[in-house]
Amino acid sequence: RSTLYAVYDFFERQAGCRWFWDGDVVPKKSVIEMDGLDVSEAPRFHYRGIRYFAHRSLDRFQAEHWGPDQWEQEIDWVLKKRLNLFMLRIGMDDLFQKAFPETVPYPPADAPLPEAVARSYDDRTSAWPLQYRGELRKRVLRYARARGLMHPEDTGTMTHWYSRTPNAFLEKARPAFVPQAGGAYRGNPTGAVWDIRDDQNLDNYWKLTQAHIDAYGAPDLFHTIGLAERTVFTNRADNLEMKLYAYRRIVAKLREHYPAAPLLIASWDFYYPGWPGHEVAELLKLLSPENTIIFDYTSDLPQMHRSSDFTQWGVAGRFPWMFGIFHAYEWENDLRGNYDLIQERLPLAAADPLCKGFVYWPENSHSDSLMLEFFTKNAWRPDTFTPEALLPDFCRDRYRAAAEPMLAAWRAALPLIKLHAELPPDFRRLANHAQRAVTAERAAALRTECERLSPHLNGVPDLLAKLQALPVFAGDARVDRDALDLARTAAGRLFSLVLKRHAVAQGEWQQGKADAAAVKAAGARCAAVLTALRDLLALHDDFSMNASMDKLQAIHPVNPCFEQALKGNAENGYCRSYIYELFNDYYLKQLALYVEWA
Repeated sequence: RSTLYAVYDFFERQAGCRWFWDGDVVPKKSVIEMDGLDVSEAPRFHYRGIRYFAHRSLDRFQAEHWGPDQWEQEIDWVLKKRLNLFMLRIGMDDLFQKAFPETVPYPPADAPLPEAVARSYDDRTSAWPLQYRGELRKRVLRYARARGLMHPEDTGTMTHWYSRTPNAFLEKARPAFVPQAGGAYRGNPTGAVWDIRDDQNLDNYWKLTQAHIDAYGAPDLFHTIGLAERTVFTNRADNLEMKLYAYRRIVAKLREHYPAAPLLIASWDFYYPGWPGHEVAELLKLLSPENTIIFDYTSDLPQMHRSSDFTQWGVAGRFPWMFGIFHAYEWENDLRGNYDLIQERLPLAAADPLCKGFVYWPENSHSDSLMLEFFTKNAWRPDTFTPEALLPDFCRDRYRAAAEPMLAAWRAALPLIKLHAELPPDFRRLANHAQRAVTAERAAALRTECERLSPHLNGVPDLLAKLQALPVFAGDARVDRDALDLARTAAGRLFSLVLKRHAVAQGEWQQGKADAAAVKAAGARCAAVLTALRDLLALHDDFSMNASMDKLQAIHPVNPCFEQALKGNAENGYCRSYIYELFNDYYLKQLALYVEWA
């Protein structure tokens, strides 16, 4: 990899080339100076990686939609940005068929997956036949490995939402399941964890791991999520003991086969359902620092429920770990980032010699070009801790002739971008909003919240003017894409604010402090902003499921049932986002019912 890094670095330094996920910037030059160079660099972090996740809706954001050409472009970009690790979390493809060929047949290529729950989050029907997906996985991983990229092998409790157990296996093997008192996937055995207190279940999990190594991978690096997203027992001590037992079993099984290979222990379960710091400390006592790394890809998240962060685990200076930016969830494909927490925590990671890596672990790929540049720059040399510090160079490199107006637009938008927690995309959950009673207490709380947020939105008129001045649709695809990202993010934030103000108006009307006309006007403002957001998304194929379906068809023939699966994957409550087709048929209709004055 170092030779590749050096070649790309040379063209950056000497020719002004820049590398972005959606294409390279290569200036025309008649001469490239070849002498006067004596450069030696080394990264701060040994591991520098990125994840690709398993949701389906829009081609730009969902790696499961990508064909071989897109993957090769992506892997080339990963190398150009001097990363060395990537991970496919896009389901297991045909691992069950390879591990248990006598038990699990390939599903039909022209029918729903036998385990599918129609028009839902739980329909994992593949666009392409699993045989083709296996061929694609082999090609992608071979291409990556030939360029020196590491890809962790999943091990342990691998059945999950995106890694369903086929009905054929359940019917033949009849595995018992780990008890589950809370968390996700209850009631659906295809997403349940087999009880690894039973040796046969643990052995069958290992067969999946070994099948991937044999068909696609290499036993150089491993990864486990343990019993993530599940509360086993309501008693906290019993729950912890079961989770520690699961890790002991998973590690022991791995060491039977690969005694020295590094194992990444994912932090997701520490965040959800959540482990207090002292519980993580108990886990560390069971693990060897010689070949185990705490894989904290939730380092940038605020604490919730029982969750904790790396500063409370006792890893700093004591146990190998990695720092990570989560940048999820599926519904959040707008511009955002927990930049304040990153600014606080990343310097701690950079200063700790036992912090071995920096990873970016989103549920949406390519959702935020600024965040991608922020991550890749700091993964090599962590010295730019705020987006404000990065923006001048980012805009100069990405937009060239349009750098000045784009920089002005980004700077004007940053206050809104940073309000992603306070003003989430509420258009996706209008039914939930409508079902909440507008009591006097709620109206007062929302009024206070709106008053607190209003100063942060004083710059919106200036932002809109700067967006209007941008040279969109003038031949620069990066300007077009990022201008729309800025505009849709601003519109999404504004809609959430005017929706809160509508509830305030309802409360004031109920208390006799406002008339019906004020409530109707507040509802009309909501409809105007949401309609404007729809019209913005109509300007670019990035936000069209129909365009995404066309791209899938162009790569390989698509299962005729996949359209319904795609709609179900996109329209469910978890995955609804900035998808053009959902506006006319969901969001605007729901809003009309909510604001209608009987």
